[in-house]
Amino acid sequence: MTKKRIPLSTRGAALAGGSVALLAGGMVMVDGFLMVLGFCGIVFLIVAWGLGKLSLRGLEVQLQMPVRVSAGIPCELELTLLNHRNLLDAFQTELMLFLPGSGGGKNRGSRVEAVAPWTASGSASRVSQQVTLRGRGFAELHPVIITCSFPLGLFRMSKRMEIRRELTITPRPIVPLELNSDGSMHDAVPRSGSSAGHAFGEPRGIRPWQAGDSARHIHWAASARALARGHSLRVREYDPPGFHPDHCHVVFHSFATGGEMLREDRFERALSLLAGTLTELQGNGIPCMLTADFNDWQPALCTTRAQLVECLCRLARIRRARGTEAHDLEQALRAVSPEHTLMIISDMSPESWQHLLSKHPHTLIVDIRQVKYRNRSLHALVG
Repeated sequence: MTKKRIPLSTRGAALAGGSVALLAGGMVMVDGFLMVLGFCGIVFLIVAWGLGKLSLRGLEVQLQMPVRVSAGIPCELELTLLNHRNLLDAFQTELMLFLPGSGGGKNRGSRVEAVAPWTASGSASRVSQQVTLRGRGFAELHPVIITCSFPLGLFRMSKRMEIRRELTITPRPIVPLELNSDGSMHDAVPRSGSSAGHAFGEPRGIRPWQAGDSARHIHWAASARALARGHSLRVREYDPPGFHPDHCHVVFHSFATGGEMLREDRFERALSLLAGTLTELQGNGIPCMLTADFNDWQPALCTTRAQLVECLCRLARIRRARGTEAHDLEQALRAVSPEHTLMIISDMSPESWQHLLSKHPHTLIVDIRQVKYRNRSLHALVG
């Protein structure tokens, strides 16, 4: 059972103590002047308490920010404090907004603080700032605490309310190291591999110059011939770099043997690697399918931009699967077509489940131990 605290500040406590001491001293010494001073101090505290209560009435907080954001990537946020009162202005109003994050864990969300120095009656104050949310999550109601120290900072009155606005925080996208390794699969599969993200793909041809084309793509010999005929510059056009396979099947699971310890932070890292993988594949135009234990092993397409957004929004709400069995993983791996590239992502180390792999000709395993958020030199590329 929690006790309700008196919202007295240090200054208010000093005034209250001094007033009580003066009143008690005046009564003991039969000194009317001291009694009047103590009584006036107590009355002043009561009036200040009443004004502090009134200063929180008629206040409303509105939130403006994107409906869908990504963890770890800055976004714009705007808090608006509306003063619906007709007479009393609001001074030194502090706002503390709590947003979801880190998979919905307790006390692990993001907190946004703002101060409105003066809000006139019948008007509003707006505070805009750039925030970076800590982790994934989803919420429709966001708690906000309004605190006011008016007048004279004697009391710190607080009021708690909720803002209704749907917010989806997708996992922080991290491109796995294995996806950007030069020639990681060329030895086994001639047409299945990856290249550096800044490299060019296969040449497609030459086309007229368009706004936004890089100068390094200009084909000078063809441009000289075109300019001599009165045409525009000519640029080289390349296929997108990256994976060569026609289709990629991503399998995500949380199964392990050998009594390996379950770690919630590894699950969040694995989701970040999964989000980075899906984003990278879709950006390179590679059709992709996702099969995961947290989705009851139901395959989901992730080929178009709309399908990618739907998958990322689903990752913001899911919870770690608790009952993954070995036969479920084996069945999901056997269902992958031999013509597709198989990528496996797990929040467990590969040594604890790698023995269950079937003989698939194109397999790429993503090691969860490559990511260390607290280390400045990440082993993976941050998208």
